[in-house]
Amino acid sequence: MIDLTIDISYLSRYYGLSSILPYGNYNVQNQPQVTESGEEPLTIVTEEGQVTVDPVLLQKLLQDPDKLAKIMKLEEPNNRYLIIQQLNEEDLLKLLPYLNSEELSFGLQYFTMEGLNELMVQLPQEQLIDLLLVHFTMEDVVPYMETGEMNRFFESTHLEKRDVMEYLAGMEYGKFQQLMMNQFGAEFENKSADEYLDFINNMEDDEYKRFLQNLQVNEKMEAIAGLCTINPDYYMEFDNNVLARPMTQLLEKQDLIKTMQTLDPEFLAPMVEQLPKDLIQVVATQIDHNDFAEFLSGDFPELLMKMLAG
Repeated sequence: MIDLTIDISYLSRYYGLSSILPYGNYNVQNQPQVTESGEEPLTIVTEEGQVTVDPVLLQKLLQDPDKLAKIMKLEEPNNRYLIIQQLNEEDLLKLLPYLNSEELSFGLQYFTMEGLNELMVQLPQEQLIDLLLVHFTMEDVVPYMETGEMNRFFESTHLEKRDVMEYLAGMEYGKFQQLMMNQFGAEFENKSADEYLDFINNMEDDEYKRFLQNLQVNEKMEAIAGLCTINPDYYMEFDNNVLARPMTQLLEKQDLIKTMQTLDPEFLAPMVEQLPKDLIQVVATQIDHNDFAEFLSGDFPELLMKMLAG
């Protein structure tokens, strides 16, 4: 007896295949030995009863998505799951494009936080930055940076001097004053902010680069955060490992998964594909039953017939 819940009443009532009999009351002698198509009849037995059908006509019905969905009761998740379990791995993965971001992200619960971090690091950088900005800014990222990572930012050829000057011009005078005294001594204590800016703007390239590298750690952290506010393209100067840190350090797992729901399905599907087959089957069971019927009707009537035949 098959575990699928088949709508055998629907078959009998609308397609004249045979009258339904209660399970246990089937009498082979009362059934035709050959159907109109010349094939031996197929008896489908379920807990709800049994029905004898013409296999050729039934297979034709299973090629119609609407009829297939009704016969196989695809609106029932258990039926979808039982069928999905029969698919090979290649066909199973073909179901994932039918799922939306929320449905695909359901599979992320099966990863550890370390695993989720690895998935995020594999994302295109633009996508990871979009995830980061759902909750955080560069101000949240810099406390998790190593000194070498900050230094490489100030060595970047993409860092524009005009942006640095804009950042410095917007600094609180007391912080700017302390920064200049840290690097150039007490003689800069009583100079104005405009004098500081003129001095830095007139530096030779080598001297300017040393100035940036000699900023103290806290000054570098504040400068990176401020420069990324001025020009968000500077987020691209940091690799994905750096950008992912605050998300795995500060978010609970369910909050992180909810955040990852904002990704397009094309980025979530490859993540789900990394799960074991049995877990991909669970995720795929969320497929809309009409979409699933469309999928099955094209290439899988024979598989369904095999399941129906027990």
